[in-house]
Amino acid sequence: QYGGGGEAWCSPTSTAMVLGYYDALPPASEYRWVDDAYADPVVDHLARMTYDRQLSGTGNWSFNTAYAAGRTGHAFVTRLRHLREAERFIAAGIPLVASVTFGSGELRGAPISSTNGHLLVIVGFRENGDVVVNDPAAETRRGVRRTYDRGQFEDVWLRRYHSGGSLRGSGGLVYVVRDGDHRLPDRGANRNW
Repeated sequence: QYGGGGEAWCSPTSTAMVLGYYDALPPASEYRWVDDAYADPVVDHLARMTYDRQLSGTGNWSFNTAYAAGRTGHAFVTRLRHLREAERFIAAGIPLVASVTFGSGELRGAPISSTNGHLLVIVGFRENGDVVVNDPAAETRRGVRRTYDRGQFEDVWLRRYHSGGSLRGSGGLVYVVRDGDHRLPDRGANRNW
């Protein structure tokens, strides 16, 4: 009903993951309308709350961050220039919802083979710099936590243009969602958040 569910709900699913991190999920009374047979009723609720009739889907970045801000107090969309900036948010205790675009073989270990746009949550980094994520495209809850090669991830996250010159990716887009207990990292000289 709200744009297809499953893979199509990567944005509200990622938003729900971040809200869960902050213990800011909506109370059950708000999603009592969801059929008991559904595995993740809170995601169904977020899909309803973030559904964009013009887009015919739930991937509207502004709608998702607006909903998240209503639950945590602070949320916005920005573009980061590289994963070193993302590391500063993670060090501050702020997970990031990141938008990626990739073709077959471009992101080893991903639960989907390719996508024209997919959102997932950056939750950490390994010692070698590889990116630890919660990927909502996983078939099971146990498969959600994944580690992606840093170079591959940065390529599919930062890209903006297809080899033919057409717009293809988000160019480092992230949703920044935080509560009052988590301060933004220092911006430094180049202010993009």
